[in-house]
Amino acid sequence: MIAHLTKTVFVEAAHYNPQGAPAQQRLHGHSFRIDIQARGAVDPALGWVVDYAEIKETFAPLIRLLDHGYLNEIHGLEVMPTLEGLRRWLESGVAPRPDWLLGVRISIVGDLCFRPVRLSADPQAELPERIGFSFEAAQSLPQLPEDHPCRRIHGHSYRIEAAAPDLTGLEPHLADIYDALDHRFLNDVEGLEQATCERIAQWVWGRLNGRGVPVTLVGVQETPSARCRYYGE
Repeated sequence: MIAHLTKTVFVEAAHYNPQGAPAQQRLHGHSFRIDIQARGAVDPALGWVVDYAEIKETFAPLIRLLDHGYLNEIHGLEVMPTLEGLRRWLESGVAPRPDWLLGVRISIVGDLCFRPVRLSADPQAELPERIGFSFEAAQSLPQLPEDHPCRRIHGHSYRIEAAAPDLTGLEPHLADIYDALDHRFLNDVEGLEQATCERIAQWVWGRLNGRGVPVTLVGVQETPSARCRYYGE
């Protein structure tokens, strides 16, 4: 029996592409999804092709270099820190190459454009009807200790959710916020020198409020497991 396996890991990293579109030439960041693909015969005694833990451990030294890192400063990625360059770097960095390794696929978690989605109210989570969208940005948190990974320049595919009585009227203001934050180094944005989720939520609230939008909730998601809500308090 031949089986195909996929082990998925995520890294939060910053980069810029000097040969890309104008927005890509700016320092920004993403949440990268890395799908490590394996293929082989199922061991009749163990019942698997390879232990998922072994797949993860094989790539662990490379993943540690990427996560919360600045790709343009990593040896081998200085010239082409693109998805294709990252794929080649990962595949060539595993030596000797395991027999089970089929390849690596790289993708970005975010939408890569302003794609607002109207989200239904969720009474169980105490969330009203709201609009969500994603943006791509880099940041660092210089206020943290030197050995903290978030002090380093890195990036995320952020997700913003905002609620207001008039969602139709809210959407154009969210488009302006997207333009102000997407493909940016957030530390260069006035008011986001400490770009934590909490600070970003407060910044978005203040920008909407300053335009007369009666916002009732701003949520910021940094990663699938890290998010915050702000109610203007």
